[in-house]
Amino acid sequence: MKNIFQIRSGHFLLILAVVAFLFGCTEEITGPDILADKDGPAVINYIRVTDPAASDSLLVGAFLGNLIAIVGDNLGDTRELWFNDQKALLNPTYVTDKSIIVNVPTTVPVVVTDEIKLVFSDGTELTYPFKINVPEPQISGIKSEYVPDGGTAIIYGDFFFEPMTVTFSGDVAGSIVSLSKTEVQVIVPEGATPGPIKISTNFGTQESGFLFRDNRNILLDFDTKLHETWTARIGYDDVPGVTPISGNFAYFQSESHGAWQWVNEMTMQYWAPRGRGDIPIATGLVSDLIFKMEVNVPVEWQSVRMEIFFSPSAEDHGRDAPGTAMARWQPWKDGPYTTDGWQTLAIPLSDFVYNKDDSDDNPTAKLDDVSNLANITIMLFGPADTSNPVLIAFDNVRVVPIN
Repeated sequence: MKNIFQIRSGHFLLILAVVAFLFGCTEEITGPDILADKDGPAVINYIRVTDPAASDSLLVGAFLGNLIAIVGDNLGDTRELWFNDQKALLNPTYVTDKSIIVNVPTTVPVVVTDEIKLVFSDGTELTYPFKINVPEPQISGIKSEYVPDGGTAIIYGDFFFEPMTVTFSGDVAGSIVSLSKTEVQVIVPEGATPGPIKISTNFGTQESGFLFRDNRNILLDFDTKLHETWTARIGYDDVPGVTPISGNFAYFQSESHGAWQWVNEMTMQYWAPRGRGDIPIATGLVSDLIFKMEVNVPVEWQSVRMEIFFSPSAEDHGRDAPGTAMARWQPWKDGPYTTDGWQTLAIPLSDFVYNKDDSDDNPTAKLDDVSNLANITIMLFGPADTSNPVLIAFDNVRVVPIN
C-alpha cells in the first residue's frame, strides 16, 4: 500500500500543478479554446514554470526532470516532444491548444541542439530554443596521481556523461574503459606528462586541481633521493603483490608486527645531513601545504598506526624532541584495510597535530612552521590489541601546495 500511495501522491501533485497552472493563466487560456483544434500555424510564445505565483518566471532552460509549461497557440495536435535528442513522455490530458505541461526527460542528451522540437500528427515540426541545464564535469580527485603509461587511472567527480574526453598533460587523450556519473576509468596514453587532467563533455570542460604525476618538491623517490639504508627496504619487481608505478619504492614488511615494536625495517628515516642537506621540506604556510605519497597495501592491515613527522636537520629521528607534531594514519579503524593497488595518500599539514604521547581523541601538538624542518620519518609504531602481518609499500614522498 505504501508504494501505491507514493505513486498516487506523485500523480496528485502533478494534477495540482496542472490545475494551478491553468487557473493561474485564465487571461491566456479560456473556456473552449483549451481543446480547440489546430486551425493555424503552431506557435510557442514562451516557456514558464507551472507555479502561478511565479507567472513572470519565463524559462530559457531547465534541469533534468523539471516540470515546465510550454505556452502558445495551436499546440493541441502535438504528438511528440523532443528535448535535444531525448523524447519526452506526453500525457494527452496535459496537451491543449494553448499549452503543454511536461517533465523534461531525465536522460542526459548525447546530441545537444539546445532546442525543443514538437512533432504534429501531419508530420510537420516546430522548434524552439531551450537549453537543458546539465552542469559541466566536476573533478574531485583521483585514486592515484601516479599511473604508468598503459595503466588505468580512476578519476572521481560528478556529471560525467558520454560523450567524454579525458586529456592528459602533453595534449594526449586516454581511452575510456568505464564511465559512470561519478567515476571514469581511463587508460593512460603514451606521452602523458606531469600536469593537470582535463575532462570535457557536451556541457563543458574542467581541469583538475591536482597534478597527474605531480613532480613538485619530491623529497624521496627511492631511486635517486634515498633514505637511511638500514631502515625501510627498497623494492622494485621482487615484492609479491606490488607492481612499481615509477621505479623503486620503499616498503614495510613483517610476518607479525605488534604493539610498540621499534623495528628498523618498519621505519623510514631520512636524515638531511646525509641527504640533500639542511633544506626545509617545503616553503609556505602550513595551512597551504599538504603531505602526499602513493601507498599500496596488498595484505590486510589490522593494527599499529603509521606515524609521519618532520624534525630539524640532524642525525636523529626527532620523535622524542619537544614540539614534534605528527600525523597518524590508521585506516584499519574501520576494519582490515587494503588498497587494491596504488592510491595517493594526502594529509594536510594542518592535520599534523599529535604529540607522541597523545591519545587519538586528545591531540595537543600543532605544526606552526616548516622553515626549520628538514628530516622526515615514517614508521609503524604504537598500541595494538594483536600482532598482524604487514606489507605496506610507498613512493614519491612530497610536500606540495594544497590545490
